[in-house]
Amino acid sequence: MIKRISFVRRKPGMSHEDFLAHWMGPHADIVRGLPGLRGLRFGAVTRWHPEDQAWDGVGEIWFDSVEAAEAAFRAEPHISRLIADRALFLGEAQWCFVEEHTAVPPPV
Repeated sequence: MIKRISFVRRKPGMSHEDFLAHWMGPHADIVRGLPGLRGLRFGAVTRWHPEDQAWDGVGEIWFDSVEAAEAAFRAEPHISRLIADRALFLGEAQWCFVEEHTAVPPPV
């Protein structure tokens, strides 16, 4: 399994609260529809260092493979819906694929 991690920043002029409400609400509804999605998690940033480079959130989504993720993000109508929705709340985003290697599992 592969995980895509996204660092996201709100549009200029948008409050942190309004950004989180949209990101974890209407935007999440679209992401849940991606074909092959295995998991979805939102991390609302409460503190970042250095502060002037802060991101508002860290999103995590799981797929069986990088190829499955790439196919999901090309699939219509999902990609068109994502592009239109991102324009409503997203100022900037960066993402990467990672393979997890757990040293100490988090509590259940």
